[in-house]
Amino acid sequence: MIESPIGGPNARVPIRRLFVKVFLWFWLTVLALFAIFFVSRTLGSRLLPSTDVIAAFAPRVADEAAHAYESEGRQGFEEFQRALMGKSGGELYLIDGYGRDVLSRSIPPDSLSIVRSARSDGKIVARYGLRSRSASYRFTSPSGRPYVLLLHIRLNLGKFLEASAGGGLPFVGGVLLVVLLMVTLFCLWLAHHIVAPIQGIQSAARRVATGDLSVRAPVEISKRHDELAFLAADFDAMVERISALVRSQKDLLSTVSHELRSPLTRFNMSLALLRKQSPPESEELLQRMERDVERVDVLMGQLLTLSRLETGLSSDERDNINFSQLVQEVVADGDFEAQSCGKSVRLAAVADIFVEKADQQALRSACENIIRNAIRFTPPGTHVEVVLKAGTRSDFPQAVLSVRDYGPGVPEDALQQIFQPFFRLKEPVAAPRRNHGTGLGLAIALEAIRQHRGTIIASNAAPNGLEVKIILPTGSL
Repeated sequence: MIESPIGGPNARVPIRRLFVKVFLWFWLTVLALFAIFFVSRTLGSRLLPSTDVIAAFAPRVADEAAHAYESEGRQGFEEFQRALMGKSGGELYLIDGYGRDVLSRSIPPDSLSIVRSARSDGKIVARYGLRSRSASYRFTSPSGRPYVLLLHIRLNLGKFLEASAGGGLPFVGGVLLVVLLMVTLFCLWLAHHIVAPIQGIQSAARRVATGDLSVRAPVEISKRHDELAFLAADFDAMVERISALVRSQKDLLSTVSHELRSPLTRFNMSLALLRKQSPPESEELLQRMERDVERVDVLMGQLLTLSRLETGLSSDERDNINFSQLVQEVVADGDFEAQSCGKSVRLAAVADIFVEKADQQALRSACENIIRNAIRFTPPGTHVEVVLKAGTRSDFPQAVLSVRDYGPGVPEDALQQIFQPFFRLKEPVAAPRRNHGTGLGLAIALEAIRQHRGTIIASNAAPNGLEVKIILPTGSL
């Protein structure tokens, strides 16, 4: 089943996946950059500035530690270390020139790097990690022995944040929340700034697809002075060119149709006069000429009808009509015509379906063309089924009219093209389709239903035949 492209201009746009993708990419990128910056500022090894508390007290602590060890031995340094660190959870290591702790403790693996890289110029090397924080200071005692003083403090997450930010955990949490909120707002604005113009152009393109060639891209996009503004300008130029071409085509068809009506009328009058003056043996030739003139006259009438529908229906021509009664009248006329060919038209309808603010002539023309098309292609001895019922969609009432014949049907790839003016099948399914019709009936029906915000669907019926369904909103425009 293929639906003709006559969806309403206000059709809802699907979920804005592009907006979500752009937002998430920017959001995650900014958060990743912030995390890298945070980690680079809080983790790793670096030299402490002279204003740091550890740097200020390191020489004095180092002298006292060396004095305690050299004067009182291991026990003296152990007491000094215990008194200095207390219950802080840290450990103080005094490493001799051989790289061993004077208390024979193993040096923490995560501090070995700064012990080896301890500087001899008095600068302190610090290392910040998620589990611990260390600082090393290389010095020489008054007795001339080289030492490295290592301070190692184990951290949990709360202490790590406190040590990294210099504040309490609530403060750090508040800062992170503020940063997260600012990043989110910035990414929302940036994603909207990029995606909103695309959605505006998409909405305009949808309206153009429904036949509204007066629409243009939103003016705000042209003020951006970027690639999207150029895209909007190209879109407007494209629509303007298409509008000019379509308008030229419509004007040509309308002008030719109008100009040919008068000569055709005079030609009919001349044929009537010629019939009175011609001999009987010319009757067959005159009949052939009358049939050709009648065929051209019908074609001109359909062209004028299509031109009128394409230019839009005036609000003065609209009224509340009884659609059920209109369909019954069209079916009665179609059944009368079909009986002369050994066919019939059957109707199954509900009573009193009203369409508000509708053009009765346009809807009658649509129904007549669809039913006559079905009569033309259904074989003798069969009938055309016409079903009219009421329905609802999204809480909006609508009328559903289906017309089904028992002919050969239409190739699947041509189901949508049969609504185009003058469309002809390249490989006709059956001979009767070759020399009948002007190719404008379904195009007129499509344009008439389009003017009423309706939908036409063509599908092949099983086991054979073509079904054309009209879905028409019954509410006001």
